[in-house]
Amino acid sequence: MNSDKKLYLYSGLAIALSVVAYVVITRKKKLDTDPSALSESENSGIETSTGEVISNEQAIIDPTLAEIIKLPLAQAKTKMLGKNIYSKVFNINPRQSPYVNNGWFVNNGVGGRILIKDTFIGSVTDVVNDKGSLRNPSGNIYKWLKVKPSQEAIRQIKEDSNILIPTKTDTFYVREDVIKLK
Repeated sequence: MNSDKKLYLYSGLAIALSVVAYVVITRKKKLDTDPSALSESENSGIETSTGEVISNEQAIIDPTLAEIIKLPLAQAKTKMLGKNIYSKVFNINPRQSPYVNNGWFVNNGVGGRILIKDTFIGSVTDVVNDKGSLRNPSGNIYKWLKVKPSQEAIRQIKEDSNILIPTKTDTFYVREDVIKLK
Protein backbone atom coordinates (compact mmCIF):
# COMPACT_ATOMS: atom_id res chain seq x y z
CA MET A 1 0.00 0.00 0.00
CA ASN A 2 1.49 3.33 -0.96
CA SER A 3 1.71 6.25 1.42
CA ASP A 4 -1.20 8.22 -0.16
CA LYS A 5 -3.63 5.34 0.38
CA LYS A 6 -2.48 4.93 3.97
CA LEU A 7 -2.94 8.66 4.55
CA TYR A 8 -6.51 8.55 3.19
CA LEU A 9 -7.35 5.45 5.20
CA TYR A 10 -6.04 6.86 8.49
CA SER A 11 -7.60 10.27 7.83
CA GLY A 12 -10.96 8.66 7.16
CA LEU A 13 -10.77 6.63 10.34
CA ALA A 14 -9.76 9.69 12.35
CA ILE A 15 -12.69 11.71 10.96
CA ALA A 16 -15.17 8.89 11.65
CA LEU A 17 -13.93 8.46 15.22
CA SER A 18 -14.08 12.22 15.77
CA VAL A 19 -17.72 12.34 14.65
CA VAL A 20 -18.65 9.43 16.94
CA ALA A 21 -16.80 11.01 19.88
CA TYR A 22 -18.52 14.35 19.26
CA VAL A 23 -21.97 12.75 19.21
CA VAL A 24 -21.32 10.73 22.38
CA ILE A 25 -19.84 13.68 24.28
CA THR A 26 -22.58 16.16 23.32
CA ARG A 27 -25.35 13.71 24.17
CA LYS A 28 -23.79 12.94 27.56
CA LYS A 29 -23.24 16.63 28.25
CA LYS A 30 -26.86 17.36 27.32
CA LEU A 31 -28.11 14.73 29.77
CA ASP A 32 -25.66 15.87 32.46
CA THR A 33 -26.73 19.52 32.24
CA ASP A 34 -30.46 18.84 31.87
CA PRO A 35 -32.00 19.79 35.24
CA SER A 36 -34.77 17.25 34.75
CA ALA A 37 -32.19 14.47 34.38
CA LEU A 38 -30.45 15.62 37.55
CA SER A 39 -33.61 15.70 39.60
CA GLU A 40 -34.56 12.28 38.24
CA SER A 41 -31.30 10.71 39.42
CA GLU A 42 -31.56 12.33 42.85
CA ASN A 43 -35.08 10.94 43.27
CA SER A 44 -34.22 7.33 42.35
CA GLY A 45 -35.00 4.58 44.73
CA ILE A 46 -36.73 1.39 43.54
CA GLU A 47 -35.01 -1.42 41.67
CA THR A 48 -37.08 -3.34 39.10
CA SER A 49 -36.70 -6.98 38.08
CA THR A 50 -34.47 -5.82 35.19
CA GLY A 51 -32.02 -4.30 37.65
CA GLU A 52 -32.78 -0.74 36.57
CA VAL A 53 -33.45 1.81 39.26
CA ILE A 54 -36.58 3.91 38.81
CA SER A 55 -37.63 6.98 40.74
CA ASN A 56 -40.28 6.83 43.43
CA GLU A 57 -42.40 9.12 41.25
CA GLN A 58 -42.20 6.62 38.40
CA ALA A 59 -43.01 3.66 40.65
CA ILE A 60 -46.20 5.24 42.03
CA ILE A 61 -49.01 4.75 39.54
CA ASP A 62 -52.17 6.84 39.55
CA PRO A 63 -55.00 4.83 41.23
CA THR A 64 -57.30 5.01 38.17
CA LEU A 65 -54.56 3.74 35.88
CA ALA A 66 -53.44 1.15 38.44
CA GLU A 67 -56.93 -0.38 38.50
CA ILE A 68 -56.93 -0.69 34.72
CA ILE A 69 -53.41 -2.13 34.62
CA LYS A 70 -54.32 -4.84 37.18
CA LEU A 71 -57.08 -6.15 34.89
CA PRO A 72 -56.48 -9.07 32.53
CA LEU A 73 -54.98 -7.94 29.22
CA ALA A 74 -58.22 -8.11 27.17
CA GLN A 75 -60.12 -5.98 29.71
CA ALA A 76 -57.23 -3.51 30.04
CA LYS A 77 -57.26 -3.11 26.25
CA THR A 78 -60.96 -2.30 26.11
CA LYS A 79 -60.62 0.31 28.87
CA MET A 80 -57.46 1.96 27.44
CA LEU A 81 -58.07 2.02 23.67
CA GLY A 82 -58.45 5.58 22.43
CA LYS A 83 -57.47 7.18 25.76
CA ASN A 84 -55.11 10.15 25.73
CA ILE A 85 -51.98 9.65 27.81
CA TYR A 86 -49.42 12.12 29.17
CA SER A 87 -45.83 11.83 30.38
CA LYS A 88 -45.57 11.41 34.13
CA VAL A 89 -41.78 11.83 34.36
CA PHE A 90 -38.96 13.54 32.47
CA ASN A 91 -36.92 11.78 29.75
CA ILE A 92 -39.26 9.03 28.57
CA ASN A 93 -37.64 6.63 26.10
CA PRO A 94 -40.34 5.39 23.69
CA ARG A 95 -39.69 1.94 22.23
CA GLN A 96 -40.27 0.22 18.89
CA SER A 97 -41.13 -3.03 20.70
CA PRO A 98 -42.78 -3.73 24.08
CA TYR A 99 -39.59 -4.37 26.06
CA VAL A 100 -36.42 -2.56 27.14
CA ASN A 101 -33.24 -3.15 25.12
CA ASN A 102 -30.56 -0.51 25.68
CA GLY A 103 -27.80 -2.23 23.71
CA TRP A 104 -25.02 -0.41 21.89
CA PHE A 105 -25.66 -1.85 18.44
CA VAL A 106 -29.20 -3.17 18.77
CA ASN A 107 -31.44 -0.76 20.63
CA ASN A 108 -35.21 -0.70 20.33
CA GLY A 109 -35.57 2.99 21.17
CA VAL A 110 -37.20 5.22 18.54
CA GLY A 111 -34.15 7.48 18.28
CA GLY A 112 -35.03 10.20 20.79
CA ARG A 113 -36.81 10.89 24.07
CA ILE A 114 -39.86 12.76 25.30
CA LEU A 115 -38.03 15.17 27.57
CA ILE A 116 -40.74 17.24 29.23
CA LYS A 117 -43.06 16.07 32.00
CA ASP A 118 -46.85 16.46 31.37
CA THR A 119 -46.43 16.24 27.58
CA PHE A 120 -49.41 14.89 25.64
CA ILE A 121 -47.88 11.67 24.29
CA GLY A 122 -50.81 10.57 22.13
CA SER A 123 -53.73 8.17 22.07
CA VAL A 124 -53.55 4.46 22.89
CA THR A 125 -54.01 2.04 19.98
CA ASP A 126 -53.08 -1.22 21.75
CA VAL A 127 -52.06 -2.67 25.12
CA VAL A 128 -49.65 -5.61 25.35
CA ASN A 129 -47.68 -7.44 28.03
CA ASP A 130 -43.90 -7.05 28.27
CA LYS A 131 -42.24 -9.26 25.67
CA GLY A 132 -39.89 -10.76 28.28
CA SER A 133 -42.60 -11.08 30.96
CA LEU A 134 -40.76 -8.64 33.23
CA ARG A 135 -42.58 -7.60 36.35
CA ASN A 136 -43.23 -4.24 37.96
CA PRO A 137 -42.50 -3.59 41.68
CA SER A 138 -45.96 -4.90 42.64
CA GLY A 139 -45.25 -8.26 40.94
CA ASN A 140 -47.48 -7.90 37.86
CA ILE A 141 -46.14 -8.19 34.31
CA TYR A 142 -45.47 -4.73 32.85
CA LYS A 143 -48.02 -3.54 30.33
CA TRP A 144 -46.90 -1.50 27.35
CA LEU A 145 -49.17 0.91 25.52
CA LYS A 146 -48.86 1.31 21.78
CA VAL A 147 -49.40 4.96 20.96
CA LYS A 148 -50.34 7.05 17.97
CA PRO A 149 -48.12 10.00 18.91
CA SER A 150 -49.04 13.65 19.19
CA GLN A 151 -47.19 16.34 17.25
CA GLU A 152 -45.63 17.62 20.49
CA ALA A 153 -44.23 14.17 21.34
CA ILE A 154 -42.83 13.79 17.81
CA ARG A 155 -41.23 17.26 18.02
CA GLN A 156 -39.50 16.44 21.33
CA ILE A 157 -38.28 13.06 20.04
CA LYS A 158 -36.82 14.64 16.92
CA GLU A 159 -35.17 17.45 18.90
CA ASP A 160 -33.49 14.89 21.16
CA SER A 161 -32.55 12.48 18.39
CA ASN A 162 -29.09 11.93 17.02
CA ILE A 163 -28.65 12.82 13.35
CA LEU A 164 -26.93 9.47 12.75
CA ILE A 165 -29.87 7.44 14.10
CA PRO A 166 -33.16 7.57 12.18
CA THR A 167 -36.25 8.36 14.26
CA LYS A 168 -39.35 6.16 13.94
CA THR A 169 -42.40 8.01 15.16
CA ASP A 170 -45.42 6.60 13.32
CA THR A 171 -46.29 4.52 16.40
CA PHE A 172 -44.29 3.48 19.45
CA TYR A 173 -44.63 1.85 22.86
CA VAL A 174 -44.44 3.41 26.33
CA ARG A 175 -44.44 1.48 29.60
CA GLU A 176 -47.22 1.79 32.17
CA ASP A 177 -45.02 3.45 34.80
CA VAL A 178 -44.08 6.53 32.75
CA ILE A 179 -47.58 7.67 31.79
CA LYS A 180 -50.65 9.16 33.40
CA LEU A 181 -54.24 9.81 32.42
CA LYS A 182 -55.88 13.23 32.71
